[in-house]
Amino acid sequence: MLIDPAGRKFSYLRLSITDVCNFKCVYCLPDGYQCDHDREFLSLNEISNTISAFAHHGITKLRITGGEPTLRKDFIDVIRVAKDTPGITKIAATTNGFSMHKHINDWVDAGLNAINVSIDTLDPRMFNTITGHDKFNTVMKGIDAALESGIESVKINSVLMKQYNGQELDTFLAYLKHRPVTMRFIELMQTNDNKAFFDKNHVSGQSIKVRLRAAGWQPV
Repeated sequence: MLIDPAGRKFSYLRLSITDVCNFKCVYCLPDGYQCDHDREFLSLNEISNTISAFAHHGITKLRITGGEPTLRKDFIDVIRVAKDTPGITKIAATTNGFSMHKHINDWVDAGLNAINVSIDTLDPRMFNTITGHDKFNTVMKGIDAALESGIESVKINSVLMKQYNGQELDTFLAYLKHRPVTMRFIELMQTNDNKAFFDKNHVSGQSIKVRLRAAGWQPV
């Protein structure tokens, strides 16, 4: 079992299988994905060996991430490799959802248990502004397909930003009322090169918590 100096046990591995992304989100890749050198990502065999090594040390849950992991042509094979690894009992993935409407059933059949979809707005025009792509309806179609697929868990990740979607909290809450979806609001991160953007757009988690409590939402 993997245990840190504080005595905490780790059973959850996040594995990035690519750094490529096809969206141009304003807070992440505003100029789109760029690479000026040869890329050499982990091969399927290397991924299998990595998962097996961590499973040997007590990892039971795997999250497949990127970049956008579904851009890999062997994404479904990665799921199968994870499913076939002794000790791995839960396989999740994080995606922008651009191809989910076409492939979610195949992913679930291969062994995917949970899906997190990054979508920062429920307004089609704002979606285009934030991501640089007119794919809102496609992503929402994918979320509906995931809910119909029988997958165990569907979560939505959203970064609220003052100048973009900062007023959409109530819209997201209304969307959740009649759907078995878990919503996660993620704070905008400050990095070395985004201080001006961060200062103009950061919405604190505490402020969201206060608004949720005021609206009657309770912790469980």
